[in-house]
Amino acid sequence: MAPLKLYYLAAEVAPFSETYQLASFSRKFTNRLHLKGDIDIRVSHPKYGFISERKYILREVIRLKNIPVVFANETHIINMKSAFIPETRVQVYFMENNSLYKELPDLIYKARNGRIFSDIDARFSFFNKAALDTLQSLFWTPDIIICNDWQTSLIPTLLKEQFVQEEFYSNIKSVYVIHSLNNYRYFSKSTYNMLDLEPTQSGKQIDNHMQAMEHADLTIALNYESEEWMDKLKKQKNLFDKFKSTNHLIIDIPQKTNREVWENIANIIESACRNL
Repeated sequence: MAPLKLYYLAAEVAPFSETYQLASFSRKFTNRLHLKGDIDIRVSHPKYGFISERKYILREVIRLKNIPVVFANETHIINMKSAFIPETRVQVYFMENNSLYKELPDLIYKARNGRIFSDIDARFSFFNKAALDTLQSLFWTPDIIICNDWQTSLIPTLLKEQFVQEEFYSNIKSVYVIHSLNNYRYFSKSTYNMLDLEPTQSGKQIDNHMQAMEHADLTIALNYESEEWMDKLKKQKNLFDKFKSTNHLIIDIPQKTNREVWENIANIIESACRNL
């Protein structure tokens, strides 16, 4: 069986950053896949200012320095540094953009007084664009990009509507994994304009879960049983109807997990990816 190449994009990976269940999932899931041996999985994550380069041994990568990324009609020069998730051999590429990520507190999406940052949609839309732009600099073409939650929800649309025209990206598929149902998922129409994208929905605020599901090759809903997650999804009728109409998968995550649970989750997602 040919090695499966997976590019895992996440705004949170424990222990580097952690505000909700995405962080723990990212650590456990990627490590289980890496241990399987026939999977080449690599992770990309924003380099927030609170992440200690010394503690986690972030290293410069010559070919990943001074990469230009055009966003909102401006050219940003970014660098990517490499490290491993502690106690694993899962490689993480940290994307540096001091103007967007350096000053974010460890709450990431809001200030310590509870105020939600008004520009988080732009900050993470940039991460979507840059994650694709910098991929060629890795000299590595993944089979599938695994996009996690609203922070990476524009990857499927960018792939299908912009990047597919380039040979390098033409065969890459996307899997969209939903971890949350909060209002962070609504992006402004102006944010789409920054990426030269036209959303499929009308109005000033776009539901990025809906947008991603329309363009992803597979959508996975993680049913966190501790939060009665699927019950909440079913109550959002339009979103649930869209989910049911797509190529989708529901994975239960029990309140108490162990190695066997994570091995099973990894096996299910690996099988789904290989069948795309």
